[in-house]
Amino acid sequence: RSRTVTAAGRPVELTRREFDIVAFLSKHPGQVFDRDRIHERVGGWENESDSQVVTEHIRRIRKKLAAVDSSQEFVETVWGVGYKLG
Repeated sequence: RSRTVTAAGRPVELTRREFDIVAFLSKHPGQVFDRDRIHERVGGWENESDSQVVTEHIRRIRKKLAAVDSSQEFVETVWGVGYKLG
């Protein structure tokens, strides 16, 4: 409800779109989603029709989470398939 993400007990500042991706993945633990599915399900990408934008958001999410807690990979890549919350 508060739209906050924490790692190692510390808050992580995410943009609205980054938060939406993390929230979507967290609602489906262990499930792998490709870029197109994340792009489609998260929605609200008004002027961004290329699902490649998801890759860039994932990169930023990883960077922000690693800055707080580098001991684990929060968003995992399943090569050739997509992403899942770790």
